[in-house]
Amino acid sequence: MPPANDNSSPTRHRRDWRIAYESVLRESDRCALFKRVEVAEAAILTRRDALMHHPDHHNERRAMEAALANLRTIKRERLGFSSLDASFKVA
Repeated sequence: MPPANDNSSPTRHRRDWRIAYESVLRESDRCALFKRVEVAEAAILTRRDALMHHPDHHNERRAMEAALANLRTIKRERLGFSSLDASFKVA
């Protein structure tokens, strides 16, 4: 079993996307927000890909989908993206 502080631990990856997402929610500077949204989307999609072949983690998957939906709203409402631009979704 890897040590708890191992950078490849599942707990760390689960925490990474949440931290990135929460930083979006706290950001008030529009320029910084754009970058934070990009980072959060990448972290969520990376984690979602990592869970692709794991049948469990249902709660985390739902949380990630909700976060992606909220990021689309933020892109549209706070960053001025069109509906098509903000609807980035990878199956």
